[in-house]
Amino acid sequence: MKRAALAVSSAILLAFVSACSPAKLPGEGSASSRLDENRFIPHTLSEDPGPSSAPGPAKFQPAKIPAIKEKTAAAPSLSPTAPVPALSVPEKKHKTAAAPKTETKKKDVPVQKHQQEANALQKTEQRKLSLAEIHHKYPAVFRMRGTSQGKKIALTFDDGPDLKYTPQVLDILKNHQVKATFFVIGSRAQAHPEIIRRMVREGHIVGNHSYSHPFMPKLTASEFSAQIMRTQEVIKPLTGYTPRLVRPPYGAINEEQVRWMSDHHLLAVNWDVDSLDWKGLSGKQVYHNIVDNARAGSVILQHSAGGNDKHDLSGTVTALPDLIRSLKSSGYKLVTIPELMGISKDL
Repeated sequence: MKRAALAVSSAILLAFVSACSPAKLPGEGSASSRLDENRFIPHTLSEDPGPSSAPGPAKFQPAKIPAIKEKTAAAPSLSPTAPVPALSVPEKKHKTAAAPKTETKKKDVPVQKHQQEANALQKTEQRKLSLAEIHHKYPAVFRMRGTSQGKKIALTFDDGPDLKYTPQVLDILKNHQVKATFFVIGSRAQAHPEIIRRMVREGHIVGNHSYSHPFMPKLTASEFSAQIMRTQEVIKPLTGYTPRLVRPPYGAINEEQVRWMSDHHLLAVNWDVDSLDWKGLSGKQVYHNIVDNARAGSVILQHSAGGNDKHDLSGTVTALPDLIRSLKSSGYKLVTIPELMGISKDL
């Protein structure tokens, strides 16, 4: 009985000792000894990974290791007992060197430069205005016709004087007792002063058609003014007055030039009926180009001299007598530009 009790006690003691003995640890090369280091690294620097459910060696303490890119090697070595110092990104890393320079350049640009560029752009846009737009914007300085009241029409002749066509035109006007307006070229007036004097004696009005018949919009401001003023100096001693009326060659002019004329109290006069006689048309064609389009207040364009010796203006000479008779029979009065527009001939 005692032996049986002793055996039971020995078995109980042996079981107790076995339960209290430590379990055998896995070897270093076993799979259970390798820890997943990534589970201790937070996704961002500001994110707290929380407590780990399976603690590992000290060097993998989650609260001490920040996420560092590229510069991990430069950080101090980790010690199992020493805490890992918190790393901070240097302030200069966030500074942008180019920003201050760009801002400085903006501040250095003077306001005056921007204003000059705006003015230059405005002038460019102004030069692009069509003749109709210029006429609409400056009706008191740039005119294309007169008033429709009174049934008046003005005959005008460009590019003279010469010794071939201008005397023939003057003869016809004299025979029909019609006064017209001649826009003369300065160099030709200088070459044929006696024709200009005849125009004045017979009651015609003399206007300025530039000195050498250039395309005005392509001229500089000084070149433009020289064309006008030089012709004025030629005409004044021959007529006794400085013409107020100016017709730009080809009818072409820009806004800047119109404003210059306004400052000098000049009046640009174009036309609303073109005979197209400069094309060498027959008398019949010239006649119908005018009669079919003329109305009260019209300014009719014809030529009393050609651009060169090859220009044939015989159609103008042939059509002129019939044209005058036809317009008069329709009740029109043929007048000069100053009478049609109610303005003075001189400055």
